[in-house]
Amino acid sequence: MLYQRHFDSVFGYVYKVMQDRETSEDVVQNIFISIWKKPPNLSHPTVLFYLIGAARNQIAKEIRKNKWSKEQLDFIKNTKGICSTDEYLEERETRKLLESGIQKLPAKCRNVFTLSRFSYLSNKQISEKLGISVFTVENHIKRALYLLRQSLEFIVICLVSWC
Repeated sequence: MLYQRHFDSVFGYVYKVMQDRETSEDVVQNIFISIWKKPPNLSHPTVLFYLIGAARNQIAKEIRKNKWSKEQLDFIKNTKGICSTDEYLEERETRKLLESGIQKLPAKCRNVFTLSRFSYLSNKQISEKLGISVFTVENHIKRALYLLRQSLEFIVICLVSWC
């Protein structure tokens, strides 16, 4: 059901960046296979946001693997997903909630998380840049993800109780 509901949006996003049908299909296939193998704990409003984020990460891996140009990397950073108006509004609202949650993280945890998720640095690169161990980087990322999930789950519960 997840695949049928969101394949077109995710594929459209990936294809817009990759400009190659075969590569785009492979990237999207990898996303859904990884979800099938290890399903994340997501609520309905965050599913598309998660999938687009997973697509960005898969695209970044593909680009690193194939040594794409800086222009292509910049394009990815500035690209929005292709989806319906409702999905766009839902994604935008979820993004606001996520950004708010990120701002509430402890400073070091927030710094490590943003370097990992938004600057696409590896754990080793982050540890070298900040002068901390890879284990500490992993712990900061785990803590950030835990706190963000808690924050988003609390908001969803509040919204559901209002309806």
